[in-house]
Amino acid sequence: MKHSAISNAIWMMSEKIVSVFGVIFVTSYVAKSFGPTVFGQMAFSVSLFSVVQTVAIFGTETLLFKQICKSVQKGMRLMNVTRKMRMRILLMLSLPVLLWVGFTMPKNFFVFALAAFLAALFVTQDIFSVYNNALLASRLNTIANSVGMLLSFAISFSIAGLRLNPLWLTFSIVAAAFVPYLIKRYMFYQRNTDVHLSPKENKTYSRYLLYAGLPLAISGIFISIQVKATQFFLVGVGSAQDLGLFAAANTIAASWIFIPLAIITSCFSGIFREKSEVSFILTSRLNGYAMIVSLLMFLIVSQYGETIIMLLYGKDYTQSGSLITLLSMATCCSAMGTVAYRYIIKEGGFHYLLIKIICLMLVSLPLSYGLINLMGLMGAAWGVFITELLSLTVMNYFFKNGIIQKMQIQSLNYKTYKRGLLC
Repeated sequence: MKHSAISNAIWMMSEKIVSVFGVIFVTSYVAKSFGPTVFGQMAFSVSLFSVVQTVAIFGTETLLFKQICKSVQKGMRLMNVTRKMRMRILLMLSLPVLLWVGFTMPKNFFVFALAAFLAALFVTQDIFSVYNNALLASRLNTIANSVGMLLSFAISFSIAGLRLNPLWLTFSIVAAAFVPYLIKRYMFYQRNTDVHLSPKENKTYSRYLLYAGLPLAISGIFISIQVKATQFFLVGVGSAQDLGLFAAANTIAASWIFIPLAIITSCFSGIFREKSEVSFILTSRLNGYAMIVSLLMFLIVSQYGETIIMLLYGKDYTQSGSLITLLSMATCCSAMGTVAYRYIIKEGGFHYLLIKIICLMLVSLPLSYGLINLMGLMGAAWGVFITELLSLTVMNYFFKNGIIQKMQIQSLNYKTYKRGLLC
């Protein structure tokens, strides 16, 4: 692994350490102060707009990353078109969602949803994060995101400590996205200027986004719906309290995923530039390291997860502890699944990913709903784990004559690691 990639991965991890610090010492304090019901209302509203946000991003994150890695100038042109497209889609979708929440749900849900919409607005316009990651300059993202998170945590902690109305937490939700956006935007335009496109160029890049981005966008939509479906089912079948319990367990179980994801993102900036033969070996190697890191973290979290839940969230969240092991196993699958996902993108498998996620949804949605009806919270955890396992394995194995399966098997061969440390 090159020094620049190592440095970039460390910067990405340091940002997430700040995030985990907030989860451990602030989010849990807020959840304990206001109880599972309010925590569940926040989780539902944020989850709802995370789906809208995913649609608005339109699969462009990976396209931008890949294009900037290959050509910075072309990448900046694509950034220009991407920003405008995201804004149009977000506004078009958000209005009906806000109206639905406003007319069908209690006041708290609507206020949190409005805050989640504003946060989504800034996240979708933040094209600068991808630019920095692609150029292995994630330190800029780390600085900006850390400032935003620390401010957000300070607001949340103050509101919980002073026992203010929980609706004031909306300021925390917005600040976490707004402040990093402003900082990254400022740093970008200190070094760059907007690339102005001719009508012909604008049309060309828009057509590319539609052609390559649409399968990824639809895939992203289905993935987001599939991931959030468990939460929606819990609210429908159970209550906001059940969702709060599940959200607490999932937060702890997934708290470490930033470690393998930082390594994966940093390595793929180089893998995207390599030819198929070399990229296959590098990806196999990367999958092996992601697997080792994931398994080590799984052992730690599954061993001490219940204790952590009790210490951080309190007795009201006792049921959450029983979900930790299954959700940690799901996180392992998710981390390694990111390697396969990016390799499929590298090999141009945009349409395969679309077919894959549709098939996965047809299996996972009724499965999750049935398990939740039968087993409640534990059924929700089983649904998440089975879905992530299928996504990592069977659903990937039909791509290019089983190349993902071959890559995963290759990662178990010690000869794969003889040349080079990582990637």
